[in-house]
Formats: sequence, C-alpha cells, structure tokens
Amino acid sequence: YRAKSYELPEAGRDARGQHVANLLEFQPDESIAQVLTLRDYGQAPYLVLATKNGKVKKTKLDEFDSNRSRGLIAINLQEDDEVIGAELVSPTDDLLLVSRKGMSVRFTADDEQLRPMGRATAGVTGMKFRAGDALLSMSVVTEGAFVFTVTDGGFAKRTPVEQYRVQNRSGLGIKAMKLVDARGALAGALVVDATDEVLAVTSNGGVIRSRVDEVNPTSRDTMGVRYMNLVEGDVVLGIARNAESDDGDDELEGDEATVSADETTEASDAGTTS
Repeated sequence: YRAKSYELPEAGRDARGQHVANLLEFQPDESIAQVLTLRDYGQAPYLVLATKNGKVKKTKLDEFDSNRSRGLIAINLQEDDEVIGAELVSPTDDLLLVSRKGMSVRFTADDEQLRPMGRATAGVTGMKFRAGDALLSMSVVTEGAFVFTVTDGGFAKRTPVEQYRVQNRSGLGIKAMKLVDARGALAGALVVDATDEVLAVTSNGGVIRSRVDEVNPTSRDTMGVRYMNLVEGDVVLGIARNAESDDGDDELEGDEATVSADETTEASDAGTTS
C-alpha cells in the first residue's frame, strides 16, 4: 500500500492518531509490518521482504508503482507465515537477518544469492531455524556500523558489524547475542551508527529514548549490559532507530524508564559477566 505523506493529518507526539483504514483499504485481519519513506520509485533498485518463517524475496521497486488503494500483492505467504520487515536495497548491499533466539545470517543481496522475483511469488529461504525459533528482524548493513540488540528484560549489546561475517543465505547462522532466561528474550535488533538514538517501546505504553554510544562495544557472543530500568511487569516490545535524533532538551512523555551511561554496567542477574 502507499499513501502521500501530506494526506496524513499532523498531530502531537502523544496524540492517538487516526486509524489507517481512513487512508488505505486493508484486508480483514491485515496489519502493518513496515513503513518505508520514498521520494520516488527510482530511489533504489529493489525492495526486499522478509517473513517470520525465514523467507526473503527481492523484487524490482518499480513493480510497486501503483496508486491502488486496495494495495498490490507483494508476496505469496505460506500457511502460518507473515511479513516482518521490508528494506530498500541495491545488489551490492549486505542484509543481516536476526532470529528471536539470537542467531544471525549476513549475506549479499546480489543476483547470485538473491535473484529478483515477481511480486506474486513466495521467495526463497533466507535463514533456517532450530525448533521454536523465528525471524525477528532484517537490516541493511552499512560498513563501520554496529549491530544493536535489546532483550525484553532491558539488556542491550552493541557489536561492530564486521564481527558478522558474510555467509550464504539459508543457513542457521552464527550467534548474535547470548541469551539467558534471567535477561529475557530478544526483542529487537538494528544496524545503527554510534551517534544514533534508539527508541524502545514497552508493554506499559512507555517510549524510552537513549543514545547508542551509552552502551560500550562488546564482542558478538556476549550477553550485554543493563540498558534500561523497567518497573515490575513491564517488558520491551520492540526498538527502532530515531530518525530525527537531536541534542535538545525535549523529554518524552508517558511512563518512561531512565537510561544513563552509569547504568550500562554488567548486571549480575545470571551470576556471570559477559
């Protein structure tokens, strides 16, 4: 689906907004998986979609150039599968897939690894999983960046992207974060720069904003550090890069946990350091 940005009514940060059904004709039980900003359909050669069950598909971006309010078929989903991410890519880009149990696969989006396919196709296997695992995120890799992972219990880790070697797609991958029950399950994974800010959304409705560089870089196979203090019963649902980071004094409203550099020390919940 597509919509013009000027068609969206401007509202304050804490406003509820309007339902997307006022702009787009969604199918029953359909929900948004990803929002992309486009100047035009020449902005990138391809759109890559990723699904929960590990499928990936690369399609020419201009095949989505349509103003149909009912939308276009973007991918044929298999039973019990759903789209979890979408990225604009070129054939020289690397993609990083991260699973909910902390595994990762990095591969190049060239035609040898990921050939272009039409919209009404199911894609190919991007990543395989052990029992109970599923794909959590897909990101475009930028050199000199970091992989930033956060658990639902409020622990985070920042690792240089160079520690994630390029592999062939369709494997089990390598570990992106060491997970233990005391620190929670993986809630989000992003490719970020050290100067970026990250927004974390919690189950109590809070939005927590913090800087990536408050977490010291560590190696890939570690558990991370305490990143945010959560009240009892609150968990992190997901994270996103703040597209409009600034150094102002603007504070986020609502139920917030506090984050500071002093808190990014190794926690002892699991009885060990990482």
